[in-house]
Amino acid sequence: MTAKYDYVALKNDLDKSGHPVSPAEVYGFILGFICGGGNLKNTSKSGNFKKVLEQFVFSDMSIDGSLFNSLNTLASETLEELLGGEGFHVLVPDDDEKIENRMAYIRDLACTFMPGLSVTQKQLNHLSKDLNEFIHDLVDISRMDVAEPNAAESDDAIEEDMLVLTDHVGVGAQICFEECAARLYPKAAGDFITEDEGAPVKLSAEREEAHAREQNYWENKAKGDE
Repeated sequence: MTAKYDYVALKNDLDKSGHPVSPAEVYGFILGFICGGGNLKNTSKSGNFKKVLEQFVFSDMSIDGSLFNSLNTLASETLEELLGGEGFHVLVPDDDEKIENRMAYIRDLACTFMPGLSVTQKQLNHLSKDLNEFIHDLVDISRMDVAEPNAAESDDAIEEDMLVLTDHVGVGAQICFEECAARLYPKAAGDFITEDEGAPVKLSAEREEAHAREQNYWENKAKGDE
């Protein structure tokens, strides 16, 4: 079985290319683009994917075929996992990376998710309540102050914060994809469950677990602050 394109591969490919962009910037934009309904093929609405990347991520600089092939692989695997609807996993650095660097990665990912989304989603007032709340959360995450961990916090508590944050971004990205992009994939869209507000959402055991973990985390956090 071929290994999936991961964070290390993305970082290495960007380093070799010499382009001054980070993995978080690239991945965040690609994720937002796909979740917003951007097509990886050449379309009149979302344009040519390579040109979109060059314009919005690489400051109008050309990217060579090797780098584009790698980014196209990343995008295709991201799309495949979102179509699966069984709990989307955000591409993140390994756990041996410093926690403040991993937090900064999520912050920077949130910064570029919105530009990716806005390529096809010009107006956001038609989106569901849940998706609008997620977008507001992304704005907050993009402004997150990242510093070395407080010595008073345990390693387990810090890692729990990171897990909840990553889960939240993953669940929100899946909801965004299913609401804004599922129509592009009729076979998959037929599998989604429609909520009262009209947003197509396919619930999975893994997503329910992530929701429950996030809810319990914030409830316990609130009790601790009382």
